[in-house]
Amino acid sequence: MTSAYFATSRLDPIPSRGLGDDVYDVLLEMLTSGDLEPDTPLAIDRLAKSLSVSPTPVREALARLEHTGLVMRAAHRGYRVAPPMPREELLELVDAREILEVAAMERAMQNPVALLRGLESAFHEHERAAEKLTSPRAVQDPKKVHEYFDADWLFHQVILDHCGNRYISRCVNSLSFSNHRMRQTNQQGITDAPFALAEHQAILDAVRSGEVSRAVSEMRAHLDQVRMRSTGA
Repeated sequence: MTSAYFATSRLDPIPSRGLGDDVYDVLLEMLTSGDLEPDTPLAIDRLAKSLSVSPTPVREALARLEHTGLVMRAAHRGYRVAPPMPREELLELVDAREILEVAAMERAMQNPVALLRGLESAFHEHERAAEKLTSPRAVQDPKKVHEYFDADWLFHQVILDHCGNRYISRCVNSLSFSNHRMRQTNQQGITDAPFALAEHQAILDAVRSGEVSRAVSEMRAHLDQVRMRSTGA
């Protein structure tokens, strides 16, 4: 019956993208770039006017973004940028990352030679991005900070790409919006770049050594330090 339906029915082509997707992408960039302070109102009509679109795609985009945790909707207040993450959520987030990323590290070390090539390149990108934050007032530049976080994450993504388990990679990447909230929660005009860079260097050195237990230990130590810097715990 199903085959007969498709054989006799004409289906309208589905566009690959629409206006709602474009509006979603613009708003997502605004939210993850650090340009908007927590609890900033996201008035639908005002956003629609600034984007030269009707309120409908803006409303649809905000509804989708609510599921990322980057925005929230409150009765009588409308949509707003999500507030800083509470300490309990920060602890749970880093705990989830540690469970998944330590497992990814162990699996990726099954082929340390292949992993090392990508990891060295990613580390150099992280170094370059960190260097840009050393100039005066650079940490107040949202673009430079955003570029730094992208380079920081690339190092972790290389490990995920080499772990041989797409589901581990997907699970970690599903936490990406929460990681943005964590960064925005902790971003107070300072950067942890020197510490993160040193911890990534230790991971890289462990991968060069080919020692699985050392690489796993360094990844766990790095995420422990992320937890300490984020929560003090």
